[in-house]
Amino acid sequence: MAPVAPFADRHGWRLYGAGAFLETLSALEAEVERLAAANPAGVAATPKAELLARIRMLIADEIPRAPNAPAYAPGNTLGPAHRHWRRAKFLQRFRLFYRFDSASRIIIYAWVNDETALRKAGARSDPYAVFARRLDASDPPDDWTDLLAQARGGEAPRT
Repeated sequence: MAPVAPFADRHGWRLYGAGAFLETLSALEAEVERLAAANPAGVAATPKAELLARIRMLIADEIPRAPNAPAYAPGNTLGPAHRHWRRAKFLQRFRLFYRFDSASRIIIYAWVNDETALRKAGARSDPYAVFARRLDASDPPDDWTDLLAQARGGEAPRT
């Protein structure tokens, strides 16, 4: 598999997406395109289009502006072993999880919940619970080197 280049450079950061994040984003983009084909004038007001627009704003501008902002720290919601992860909260019940490395100036977006895993504290389908289970299953990898390799399509990280 050929190495994957970052999908963007923003505010001095190289941006990558890991498998689950890219799958969800692609599915959402396809759904919004389908909605636009059916109703071009009304698509912007649909919940899916609003969700996609918000995700794009977060990944391309807001997070790269300050990836370590206190608002993105999850505290112990993922457990003390995963405090290095960050998350953006948006549209009340959505969460976007990512990691970053200041030395290499890389941000990797790992997972964003969809409507099947909306925020509800204590629920099995809560995004924090779902993402913690995914981390326990190494999807995405918790180790930075492994996560970077996954985001680069299997390429060994450059030192």
